[in-house]
Amino acid sequence: MNMHTFKHIWVISASLCLSACGGGGGANSNGGGTETGTLNIAITDAPVDGIAEVWVQFSAVTLKPEDGEQLYFELETPMDINLKALTNGKVEILLDEDIPVGNYVWTKLDVNAEFDNIFDSYVVEDEGGQIELRIPSDRLKLGNEFTVLQGGTTAFVIDWNLRMGLTNPVGQPGYKLKPSLRVTDMSEYGTIEGTVDTNLLPPINTDCTSDEETGEGNVVYIYEGFDVIPDDIDDIAPDPLTTANVALNIDSGFQEYSIPFLAAGNYTVAFTCQASDDIVPDPDNGGLETDNDLIFTPGINATVTNGDVTLVPFEAPTEEPAP
Repeated sequence: MNMHTFKHIWVISASLCLSACGGGGGANSNGGGTETGTLNIAITDAPVDGIAEVWVQFSAVTLKPEDGEQLYFELETPMDINLKALTNGKVEILLDEDIPVGNYVWTKLDVNAEFDNIFDSYVVEDEGGQIELRIPSDRLKLGNEFTVLQGGTTAFVIDWNLRMGLTNPVGQPGYKLKPSLRVTDMSEYGTIEGTVDTNLLPPINTDCTSDEETGEGNVVYIYEGFDVIPDDIDDIAPDPLTTANVALNIDSGFQEYSIPFLAAGNYTVAFTCQASDDIVPDPDNGGLETDNDLIFTPGINATVTNGDVTLVPFEAPTEEPAP
């Protein structure tokens, strides 16, 4: 099978110019004897359908050492990132700095995203309308522990899953993006990717509610651990760890998906062509029916190993010949 393998593209923004401050001085101003290592933080996205662009304006990154005061890195110019553009292994660098060695217990992202008639963070709909975006700031602290060694580089990627977080609350002036964030240590990760049999897609599969022209609604869900029974996004276990859209690769002619930046380990992977019917929970709207009865393929067990691509194809079941 001549299946296309997506490349991991590191996109470094020209606006990445940081000044560090915290305590009595910045992370690089603690005296000439301070031992340091490099920390690299990047962001990527698992996409959502029905939206053309999702712009988030990042303003700062805060780090908390296990011992000592917080380190605060403020961007001299806020960084505007279209999360919808960061798919299939593309990332944007948020932080690339030398910081003191040691153990760190959390990371916090600062964004400019409120309903204040200032379009710093916003959504562009498929029809072209531009609508404000609010992100609950108290949910952007990540409990990811990591260690920075002298002269070494520590790198991790934050996957902001739009499908699991973007809502359009009734009675509010814009969209809301719940921080559905997954952190992967770049020292040990792999990728799951594969093809989807066209017999599982419309118009052949009449159970599908996905768009036959655009493919919106054809989505692969991935869960932590083996033998998970696939379920929708409803804040009730098992919720997917992340998702991936299925799209036609013009070069290969196959319907393909790719899920990069997965920590080494065991997973269950399943496909549905009804993801457009998956209503995401919204804390501000408890009346939503989010336990949606989607039809999934049987889950397939897959093991991710460091540096490798694990192929998981989805094939339509073959009918047994009549006796």
